[in-house]
Amino acid sequence: MDFKAAAREVLEEVGHPLHYTDITEIALQSGYLQSAGRTPQNTMRARLSVDVRDNPATHFVQAAPGVYGLISNPGGGLDTSVGRE
Repeated sequence: MDFKAAAREVLEEVGHPLHYTDITEIALQSGYLQSAGRTPQNTMRARLSVDVRDNPATHFVQAAPGVYGLISNPGGGLDTSVGRE
């Protein structure tokens, strides 16, 4: 599973936004993510921030610096998870 898919699984399970370090730790502990790199947290941060910035159909929203949540209806429509600004 890639970083974004693992983040989505984690955020769907917890039901609220989390800091990228927490997303990474839960993903690694749950087996959603396997990383041979030394800084998987930095990779998670990079993947999520680029997706939020560059992908209009992203599943993620940045709720605060380093904190990411899910958009309930990517690409438009009602957002019931986190307010988009």
